[in-house]
Amino acid sequence: MPELPEVETIVCGLKDKLGDLEFSEVEVHLEKCLLGSKKSFITSLKGKKILHVERRGKNIVFHLNGGMAMVVHLRMTGKLRFLPAHTPPEKHTHVIFSFKGHPYQLRFVDQRQFGRLFVEKKEGGDRLGSLAVLGPEPLEVSAEEFIRRAREKRRAIKSLLLDQRFLAGVGNIYTDEALHRARLHPRRQAASLREKDILRLYHALQRILRGAIRAGGTSVRTYVDARGATGGFQKSLRVYGREGKNCGVCGRSIVRERVGGRSSFFCLRCQPEKGR
Repeated sequence: MPELPEVETIVCGLKDKLGDLEFSEVEVHLEKCLLGSKKSFITSLKGKKILHVERRGKNIVFHLNGGMAMVVHLRMTGKLRFLPAHTPPEKHTHVIFSFKGHPYQLRFVDQRQFGRLFVEKKEGGDRLGSLAVLGPEPLEVSAEEFIRRAREKRRAIKSLLLDQRFLAGVGNIYTDEALHRARLHPRRQAASLREKDILRLYHALQRILRGAIRAGGTSVRTYVDARGATGGFQKSLRVYGREGKNCGVCGRSIVRERVGGRSSFFCLRCQPEKGR
């Protein structure tokens, strides 16, 4: 699933291209990908103008005139492509957006069909009720708040980081990478960690996310940006997807175990379960 760096990369590639464009046509070829009816979705968008595009957690938010917004969650294999209108649609293209007087289209492509799109009325300013449950942004939360919120939770630190109510946008890849750099076992209880442990994790997560954004995200399966380009951070992964390979820090084999229902990659020497 695209995580914060991948979604941020997509948004950065779209926001300068889509600003001030007006929807002229909306073609929905798979209603399943919509939250709500096809008719309502199309009617809500036609004639609306895109004011700006931003990321909130793993969601892409298109702010529209009239106090409306379109939200796109890519889930596992969803992609947004900005292509010339004459380009033949690729397989699994489910929604095509055309714009008034513009030769390009925005296309939603999703092989696994888990991605979702919907239109919502804003609740004042740019606030969206559907996203109100999300926690703070990882690159905006202060170290003090991160430490305080983490020490309140009696949960495995891996499961806590994946909880979008705790932090918005962090997923499996960057959680495993940050925990390895912070030398924390994924099953360590958040409330039991020392303040310096959590601070080390905070800085590790900040460095990982910023580095991944600079690299254009991580392409380990199907992720590409709006131009169809792959990311480059997969070259910097230390543990994720490296089961059986040697840890670059200590040389011990990377293991893969289920933690909180998710596959987790870590090094037992660098990340001892009982801490140090």
